[in-house]
Amino acid sequence: MPDSISPVLSILGPVVFVGVSIIGVRMAFYWWSFLFRWRRYRRGDSVSTGALRTLDVPFVKIQITTRGSEGSTEVIARGIRNVVALALEDPAFYGRFLSVEVVTESADQSESLRTAFHGSPVTVDVLVVPRDYETPNGTMMKARGMHYVVEKRRALWNRKPGRTFIVHYDEESVMVPSELRKLIDCLATTDKSILEGPIYYPLEYMRASALCRAMEANRPIGCYECRHVMESGAPLHLHGSNLVIEESLENAIGWDIGRLDGQPFIAEDYVFGMKAFTGYGKDVFGWHGCVMLEQPPFSVHSAFKQRYRWIFGVLQGLTATSRNPLFASLPWRTRTGLVWGTRYRIGTFALGAVVGGLSALIFPMFLVLAMKSLLLDDEAPLPAGGSVWLSLVGIMWMGSVFIGAWHNVADAGLDRWTRAAEIARALVIAPVAGFIESSAALWAVLEWTGGKREVNWVPTPKTKTADLQSIRSGV
Repeated sequence: MPDSISPVLSILGPVVFVGVSIIGVRMAFYWWSFLFRWRRYRRGDSVSTGALRTLDVPFVKIQITTRGSEGSTEVIARGIRNVVALALEDPAFYGRFLSVEVVTESADQSESLRTAFHGSPVTVDVLVVPRDYETPNGTMMKARGMHYVVEKRRALWNRKPGRTFIVHYDEESVMVPSELRKLIDCLATTDKSILEGPIYYPLEYMRASALCRAMEANRPIGCYECRHVMESGAPLHLHGSNLVIEESLENAIGWDIGRLDGQPFIAEDYVFGMKAFTGYGKDVFGWHGCVMLEQPPFSVHSAFKQRYRWIFGVLQGLTATSRNPLFASLPWRTRTGLVWGTRYRIGTFALGAVVGGLSALIFPMFLVLAMKSLLLDDEAPLPAGGSVWLSLVGIMWMGSVFIGAWHNVADAGLDRWTRAAEIARALVIAPVAGFIESSAALWAVLEWTGGKREVNWVPTPKTKTADLQSIRSGV
């Protein structure tokens, strides 16, 4: 082995080891929830319509907030059709308390949805956000539309005479009837006001690129930690779909989150969660455990931009939270835990790109040394304890990809062998997929640190055609 290899490995090796260890500790939190709290992750017992009839069910409004961009109408309709399918089991019963509200910026989309669901067993209302509508705090993007409907509700629009929950969908969200029944059962008995549940990504699965499918395999196991976050009441993370909020609390808080240094927020869910925590405490948060289905981005271009927005938006929200007088009044330990807990999550995500790049550089050198230690009885490149730790982190990482891919393909409508092939493919290309999405996080962190603050709301395209148009236009 050339002498130049050993010094390179001696310098970069410890850096990679420390980076892997930092990420490994984060992954251990996922696995702790997976191994020891998995029974609380997803509601397993089925709930029948007959069982629901015996309960004092609350009013439930499915809210879908959309910009009305190309391709969104058909995926919104898919989600509504699943709500209608549930209502058809007993139209009189479900029609009494279940409804759908679409908030859009497109008048054409409004007309299409009204026509498509005219006469359905559940009421489907569509609100068009006026072009000249402004919130008191100048809120923009998705939160602007969400606050528009809050103001309408405050003015008694579609008011229901009893406890009411808003179930927030993304454009492509689907909750199948069996999961909706479980959710209604949960809401009939819960004392929590803000709840979340797991999300899987099987819709339009085979139409997305293989790399995008592998990226989505990283996400379900993260929801095991989301369960812990919501049950502990520390909103280090809040995803905007499969988010259920009691209407009275949502009306009290609102979505008029304003701007940060003149720029609109792109992670309105995180900002809302922190406002709820600082204003109402941890006891309002809970976990409902009912699965929502969504779809992966179709291209690496769209997936990269999606991940970038996530991290940039949380950095915005974290900065805004630190300026909130209510947050400043919290105990030092609480503030430190929230701020550094969030920074740690962001940091480990971004660090994956650095560790992945350096690992690709030094792995051949490490492999040569490892083979020499085995064949020639040379000194091992790592002490036994270090080797065991790196192996454990590797097992946790690949295991998380396996679990995520398994969750995603289970509802993708694939046969047994195709499911097995998809899980194997996700495992094989996981290093490349992980590097790409971690690079998006790293790029967001670097741009934020460098002073970039400009943002825009460009939702992830919801159809293959819309995605191709987005790539061609450079959006």
